[in-house]
Amino acid sequence: MKRMVVAGSLTMLLMQPVLPTTAFALEKPVVTESTHYFSDLKKTHWAAPAIMQLVDKGFMDAYADHSFKPNNYTTRAEAAAVIARTMGISLESDFNLQAMDVTKSHPYYKEIRKLAELGIIQNGEWFNPEEPLKRAHISKMIALAYDIEVDEKNKMSFKDFPKNYWAKNYIESLADTGVVTGKTSKTFEPNSYVTRAHVAALTVRGMEFQRKVKNLEMAYDYLSKNYIPTTNDYSKWTQEVIELVNKIRVEKGLQPLLQDLALTQLAIIKAQDMLVHNYFEHQSPFYGNPWDMATLFDYEYSSYGENIARNFKTPKDTVAGWMASPKHRDNILKLNYTHIGVGIKKTKNDNFYWVQQFSSK
Repeated sequence: MKRMVVAGSLTMLLMQPVLPTTAFALEKPVVTESTHYFSDLKKTHWAAPAIMQLVDKGFMDAYADHSFKPNNYTTRAEAAAVIARTMGISLESDFNLQAMDVTKSHPYYKEIRKLAELGIIQNGEWFNPEEPLKRAHISKMIALAYDIEVDEKNKMSFKDFPKNYWAKNYIESLADTGVVTGKTSKTFEPNSYVTRAHVAALTVRGMEFQRKVKNLEMAYDYLSKNYIPTTNDYSKWTQEVIELVNKIRVEKGLQPLLQDLALTQLAIIKAQDMLVHNYFEHQSPFYGNPWDMATLFDYEYSSYGENIARNFKTPKDTVAGWMASPKHRDNILKLNYTHIGVGIKKTKNDNFYWVQQFSSK
């Protein structure tokens, strides 16, 4: 389908149109009903909030003696169980688990099977479920389970594994996001074993990161190979602009536009980009045209348009300014547009960048 694009910019009176190992004997935890007290876990323990959260929700098991044993090593099977349970997916499956050392009677059989089915762990002949889990392995599991983008361009780097290390990109990409941290600023100790406290903390961090992405509070920038914040700091103003626009459209006999949160995220990215790179144009020196940026962030559309403005202080004044400019007005009143998104960013000198993006799908 042919894509149509229209854009317009406004700065007060200025308008610019655009358009396998050693065997270990590890004690197994059991499910307990108590969730707010463990004999060996103080409330001040660094991982206590994460542990309590996972036990409360039945994602992680405690021990029958009312202890948690936070410093015990986590087995590979236990880690698989915790991660699978937190993913919010059904564990039922007819997938053929190949691991000969994980029988159907294993307490975590379903969880291990599900992770193998999803490619989060290898579906090999042996899983070694009772061996302790290494830091490198859980890094990969966390990245895959919570859909965290992994690439070769990372700010964080560690000196205790080679450049061709199999888990390098998993570790360093997660370190960039803060989901994992090094033992020191330069070392990660990828072959060190993971404790139960660490599994709890890492899992909760992964879940929280995934939540932020799903809630459009951050986005993966495929150009910079980095996650960028996209929190809407002016959600009330966003809503007000959309209401003003739709009031105008209805008065003109046009259909109101649907608020599109993904389009609002794109508008925030554009406003943020203008602020960071100190420009005021539709053509971004980093992303290119607005529709190029939309494609970069996997936004689907059949036609696309943009209005931008700066130095206005209120939604009402901004919309009035756009309506006073023929090209901006044309965007607002365009018949075939069906969706709208609005992004606003504040400058250091208390001015604002306003971005209004339109699409039809």
